[in-house]
Amino acid sequence: MGTVVSGFVSDWFFKGSRNVPSVIFGLMNVLGVGLFLFGPSSHFCMIASMVVFGLAIGALICYLGGLMAVDIASKKASGAALGVVGIASYIGAAVQDFVSGLTIESGKTAGAAADAAVYDFSVVSWFWFGAAILSVVFTLIVCTFTAKRR
Repeated sequence: MGTVVSGFVSDWFFKGSRNVPSVIFGLMNVLGVGLFLFGPSSHFCMIASMVVFGLAIGALICYLGGLMAVDIASKKASGAALGVVGIASYIGAAVQDFVSGLTIESGKTAGAAADAAVYDFSVVSWFWFGAAILSVVFTLIVCTFTAKRR
């Protein structure tokens, strides 16, 4: 749904510009992650955070992983630009999974039973929230670069 909405938003409301909606959806991503990790644990709050996050991440993947890469590259190199962004996305996801796993394991303590372990997710929650904020900062950098290219 976020990918479909992103095309309509950038074309209709921003006349083909990807910069402003990218930042808006990036801030929605931060809001969704923050609400999920640090908001009240009510059923409604969890659903709302997942809806906001899902729309935002779908749109961000569309903008940053596709449309903005094509906007930055020349027409002859648009396929290569999408490929490079795709490979970088997979590498980034692998690094994030590895760092998240290490961070989660660092918060592990022995539980009451011999087999049980208790995990403290506070550190990894801040890592995920910080990563969402960094994604907005990096989006602003990409937006600045694409604005200069036009």
